[in-house]
Amino acid sequence: MLRTILTVFGVAELLRPEVLIRAAERLALENPEECELRPWTVPVARVEGVAFLLLVRRRKGSYSTFKKFLGVVGLLSVLYPREYLGYATKLAYTDAANCQWRPWVYHATRLAGLFYVIVAVKELAKPSRAEIEEDSQPN
Repeated sequence: MLRTILTVFGVAELLRPEVLIRAAERLALENPEECELRPWTVPVARVEGVAFLLLVRRRKGSYSTFKKFLGVVGLLSVLYPREYLGYATKLAYTDAANCQWRPWVYHATRLAGLFYVIVAVKELAKPSRAEIEEDSQPN
């Protein structure tokens, strides 16, 4: 299920990043009309979409690594949601100081981060391929 959701998100980010970004701005920002995207934000979003698709759809090992990486990102957003959003805002907007996030966005950032951490912990709890092979060997 997670793989499907990430695939859909990756395709949307690849094909129509402007639509995704504008929708998120209208939903999450108090003043979306006052926030100007950096010129490279949309192309970077496309690259992110390609990266999602490659990591999620390629092979099991890359997907497993991706889920662990999500856990690291998630931990940062759980522990430091304001700083996490502040850093992302500075990367994406020319006038980051003007962008005012709605109050619920900080809680949503923390919640999304918690979900990512749970995904990573579940992945880490899975036995490795070597452990599975070792367990299947006759004694």
